[in-house]
Amino acid sequence: MGIESWYPRMRLPMAPEPLLFDLDDSGYSAPAAEQASATQQPQPTPGQSAQSPAPAQPAESTAVPRIQAVPPKAEAEPQAAPKAQSAPAVPRFVLSLSVVGPYLIADTLARGLEQPTAAGQQLLLNILATLGVSAKDVHTHHVIQWPLFTNPRVDQGIQQAQLYVDEKLEQFVRQHEPKQLLSFGAVLPRLHDWQQPHGEHLGLPWVGLPSLYRMLDDPRQKAVAWQRLKPLVTAATPDNA
Repeated sequence: MGIESWYPRMRLPMAPEPLLFDLDDSGYSAPAAEQASATQQPQPTPGQSAQSPAPAQPAESTAVPRIQAVPPKAEAEPQAAPKAQSAPAVPRFVLSLSVVGPYLIADTLARGLEQPTAAGQQLLLNILATLGVSAKDVHTHHVIQWPLFTNPRVDQGIQQAQLYVDEKLEQFVRQHEPKQLLSFGAVLPRLHDWQQPHGEHLGLPWVGLPSLYRMLDDPRQKAVAWQRLKPLVTAATPDNA
């Protein structure tokens, strides 16, 4: 489908340190026990990588300039400090990808999670049940933790993240031929600057839904998801098959 293969690209040696930012800022007030035992779906090749620590901020100078009656001739006049260059921004996110029945699912994990939680997976299964599929229909599962590398010289900006995620999605499309993309949370919309809650991507119709973890914390988000899923639920019922 025209997606270029992703490989790590190095930044210039004198380039400023990258700044990390959360691509999705949703939190999740999960019990500590649940976070410690976050569950995983069947995953042939889970992608796990250490997250880059945020770069240290330079310390402010506390030196007091000397006051002299007659400045020495040999002392050069102080030069204006060069303007600091803006560092490239590196998005930070965890995206759970899976294919369940005819659905390709991109699930944005809440900030601080490395794997889907039991509550999040149960909510996902409940949603899929309304579409006529269940856990036994899981074909594959893969978790992307971005940035992939701790090396600050590797270019892992938003364009590289978009390219990598699309390559994984396209791989699942080729292997499992899903018919619909369900995008939970903000990662895919922000990677692609989607302004509408539905559209087409990689040849698949997609529907944008609130994050599973926002729905767990705010039940009103479930009503939003239900309104967007109604056409799919209607199409999945036997009378409309």
